[in-house]
Amino acid sequence: MTERPINSILAADFGSVNTRALLFDIVEGEYRLVAQAKSRTTIGSPIDDVHEGLSHALREIAQGSGRRFFDEGGALIHPEQVDRAGVDYYVTTASAGLPTRAVLAGLYEGQDLAAARQAIAPFYIEVAAELHLEDGLGPRGRLNRIVHSRPGLILITGGTDGGARTALLELLAQIRQAVSLITGGSRPTVVFAGNSSLTTSVREMLGQHVEVLIAPNIRGRNGINLDGLQRALAGFFEESKGRSKSYKRVAAMTDSGIQPSARGIETMTAFFARQVNGAALSIDFGSARSQLSFAQAGTVQTLVRNDIGVGHSAAAALDLIGEPAVTAWLPFHPRRNELAQYALDKGLRVDSVPLDMRERYIEYALLRAGIRYLLAELQRGSAGAAGGPDAAHVKLALVAGAAITGSGQGALDLLLLADALQSEGLLNVKSDPHGALAGLGALAAVEPKAVVQLLNNNVLENVGTLIRVVGKAPAGATALKVSASQQNGERLQREVTVGDVWHLPVPANAKVDLRIQARRGLSVGGKRRLRLQLSGGRGGVLFDARLGAMDAAASMTERAVNMLRWFAAVTGQENPVVIPESWLAGPET
Repeated sequence: MTERPINSILAADFGSVNTRALLFDIVEGEYRLVAQAKSRTTIGSPIDDVHEGLSHALREIAQGSGRRFFDEGGALIHPEQVDRAGVDYYVTTASAGLPTRAVLAGLYEGQDLAAARQAIAPFYIEVAAELHLEDGLGPRGRLNRIVHSRPGLILITGGTDGGARTALLELLAQIRQAVSLITGGSRPTVVFAGNSSLTTSVREMLGQHVEVLIAPNIRGRNGINLDGLQRALAGFFEESKGRSKSYKRVAAMTDSGIQPSARGIETMTAFFARQVNGAALSIDFGSARSQLSFAQAGTVQTLVRNDIGVGHSAAAALDLIGEPAVTAWLPFHPRRNELAQYALDKGLRVDSVPLDMRERYIEYALLRAGIRYLLAELQRGSAGAAGGPDAAHVKLALVAGAAITGSGQGALDLLLLADALQSEGLLNVKSDPHGALAGLGALAAVEPKAVVQLLNNNVLENVGTLIRVVGKAPAGATALKVSASQQNGERLQREVTVGDVWHLPVPANAKVDLRIQARRGLSVGGKRRLRLQLSGGRGGVLFDARLGAMDAAASMTERAVNMLRWFAAVTGQENPVVIPESWLAGPET
């Protein structure tokens, strides 16, 4: 906690495309979001100073609120003055900019390097090379691998405290030789998180060539512990951002230091997992980067991909995911090079929105396939780890990124997540339309009361609840019988057919009492009968009884009919579904 009282808080998040500024203040005794604005992130040519974009956003807030943020010299005013100029606390998070290239070095690939990969995940670090005892490179090969990787960071792990030293000392000697060959201005920072009995040797061997940071050994008495290493990496991230031209002015005025946006989101994912006493998953699908964080039972795992997005990285994402994975979610055969051209156009026009229904389906197909790809990567990265990510049993999903949160149709967002996550039972979905999660996570260590009150005052939006049926039943049979009693006294009885979805609108400030009975052979979260009360949201409640209808479609015509019918159901479309003839044309050869 800081010594002075904190009333007003400015949170700025610098993304690849947009800079978001949020102003929190105490209203009627509680913290609330009182103003917000966004502008283009001014990183790279020609300005290369993110402060310019922030200034644009703060001028917009000032015009609406009357609050002055900068003094005559252009410095941020804080603490807040008696005339309400300035703010008491300024928290800064960032994802914009190139990732740091890193070499990971350890004794064993399956232990030391696996833990290192998990530790660096929320810090926008790109692994350029990995070295370990079984890498088959030999001393000369390792030397060449380090030098040619042009790393900004070398992370060294391995060994238990007081354990064997010889192998790790040999690896350190090879790293010393490599960094001595790198020109002075390009030398990396070394972070050592291995056998603590070697810390003096590490400083003596490497300290004359590079900056050395010592972190606690990740292999402690009670297993892997990444907290100390991640604190060191947070310091490295803050220092490297502060040295860059892009962030120098912002670094000079922020109270929190510059923290990685992904780290803040990861913190909030863990917070919500504790709240729901189960698994929570956050999905931030951006223009250039995407992030998944999965938290459950006191553990959290994060994956950040700098090459998967729906804007800057759309073309790279399509190459990685593969066109067949995207095509599987389309109600038409794409024309030759249509997907590649769409991805290239998105990279050139990152703020563009789909021009027609065909483009909208392509974007949603890329999102579905992209989320599934990220989930598979996260699962592979935690292979063998206890509590590995299981999207099917997630209780709460937090979604961010305009591609998901900006559809305007909450039930459509629920449908997209049903496809991407293949969840079972009940899934509550909240969205982050203001980009607040990163800042809240960074703020949690300073003013946790503010975080709790902001969440209680709806800084996040409740999208709604997805109720997904699993099991086997014949197409066209009744999957669910639903009785719904709303607060306005309205009562509904509905049968949901196998192969269909049903959207029940429930306003955000209302609740609905549900009685659900599933057909024999089907279940909702392992139960055939449920009685529950749910809160409303932008998407209300979506019942998904499609089962295997997508995979069972025998032709493109059947798939198109199904997909357009589901789209109509979740968007409230009343007109008959019409399929363009061009959608049913056979694939080009």
